[in-house]
Amino acid sequence: MSNSQSGDEPAPFSSRNTDLADMAAIQEFIDEGVVASVLNVIKSGKEATVYRCRAGRGVGPRFVAAKVYHAAGFRNFGNAAVYSEGREILNGQVRRAVAKRTEFGREAAAAIWVNREFDTLSALFEAGADVAEPYFATERAILMEYFGDEESAAEQLQHAELEAEEARQLWERILWNIELWMHHNYVHADLSAYNLLYWNGKVTAIDFPQAIDPRFNRAARDLLGRDVRNVAAYFRKYGSEAEADRIADDLWRRWEMGRV
Repeated sequence: MSNSQSGDEPAPFSSRNTDLADMAAIQEFIDEGVVASVLNVIKSGKEATVYRCRAGRGVGPRFVAAKVYHAAGFRNFGNAAVYSEGREILNGQVRRAVAKRTEFGREAAAAIWVNREFDTLSALFEAGADVAEPYFATERAILMEYFGDEESAAEQLQHAELEAEEARQLWERILWNIELWMHHNYVHADLSAYNLLYWNGKVTAIDFPQAIDPRFNRAARDLLGRDVRNVAAYFRKYGSEAEADRIADDLWRRWEMGRV
């Protein structure tokens, strides 16, 4: 991430170009003084849109990323229940509203997913994982570390062009991260080269709202295997012959041994 003050600034961002609800969510950060202005869209998807913002006072870096979650149809996973297993909503009124999918229930469910991602990022960043540092969160948005410079944001690993040796080192670093996450009882559960950012020779994992606790989720082993297979598939074009299932088995076995 660049903190340089040089270079031309992009034109001020217009809310006419995006969802006004997104701007309302970011306005909370502006009102708190942690965002000075919205500059441009970094990534837009079905579940969330990420904006590059000029940081406000006291944040530190020049730019920050605001990830704003869409209110309607919040989760688009084929079976969100797989990721929710082992997560209990303690408030009975909220639990019933979420189950009935009322308007209040959908809003509450969205806020729960946002809070889970913020908490996961906070725990993993504190543990030394290669994830974006989270700064602040509201019911609909997370303000976090931005990777890129004043001209462009970090690209997805899927679109990066690597040298063979660099690819080998990045693959080992990703496996190191997966094991670290498991040591702290997290499985990403949706990992691929599309949610790994590449910037200045390093990778950063993003998108953790669906992360699960392997202690309480019966699908954890299968989801871990899928994560490893997805990333291993990307590195095959650089000559990697990694046996994804064997690696996942080894990671799982070491995690289980560490629990004893």
